[in-house]
Amino acid sequence: MSYEDYGSGPIALLIHGSPGNGKAWARVGERLSQRYRVIAPDLPGYGETTPLPLHAEPDTADAAGLLEGLLSTLGAPAVVAGHSYGGVVALTLALRGRLVIGALALFEPVAVPILLMTGEAEAFHAAKAIFDDYIARVEAGEAGAVQTMVDFWFGPGAFARMPEPLVAYMTRARVTNTRDIRGAFRPRYSPEALRRLTMPLVTVVGGRSPEITGKIARAIVSHAPRASLVTLGSATHALTTTHAEAVAQAIDGIAGQGADPATGWDPVIP
Repeated sequence: MSYEDYGSGPIALLIHGSPGNGKAWARVGERLSQRYRVIAPDLPGYGETTPLPLHAEPDTADAAGLLEGLLSTLGAPAVVAGHSYGGVVALTLALRGRLVIGALALFEPVAVPILLMTGEAEAFHAAKAIFDDYIARVEAGEAGAVQTMVDFWFGPGAFARMPEPLVAYMTRARVTNTRDIRGAFRPRYSPEALRRLTMPLVTVVGGRSPEITGKIARAIVSHAPRASLVTLGSATHALTTTHAEAVAQAIDGIAGQGADPATGWDPVIP
């Protein structure tokens, strides 16, 4: 597993969305690096991290297992933050309970199956139908199909407004992205499991994001014992890029509610 590693202090593990890599957290990581050792891994299939076998059924537990192995050598994290698909991986990592996590920060985690737990099956199946169609079009060789994914999460017309280099990257990464989406739809959640998330937890959503992101966030917050919900009114799903200062403050703030599991360090929040 390849990863960005900079700064000093307790570990802040930052997990990127799909498609993407550890550098996606650069603006946030820069703000955290004076207080934390920032570890921003490349998930399987990105950067120099080995892709998961093509014959294997995509599962966020595989990425979580790799992160557990990485942190077994680096040390336990004071805070784990995940954005979008990375938020699902972060949630999986916390629910597995094999790693001591000081605090958890989820930025619009695309944990769509959590809607089945809250009785919102209609919203779940509507979203799944859209992404099933997207996956089928990618598998049929349609390069432009990635627009469906981008416009769903970032808003209608978002893909058309992207600069050409980003459009080209998204298009190249569409196959790996569909595997990540299949992995994100795989977990099933229960109130009992979420209640075991006893670390300080914050879920952050954008005020201009699709309604489904708020539904997912409220489901998590209503069950995790020490959870809170923050809305960034002017933000979209791109909040970790467009609102880097607010995102860094949210990570630092939630980390300040718990001591570092390895050293007992307890930061003073300015």
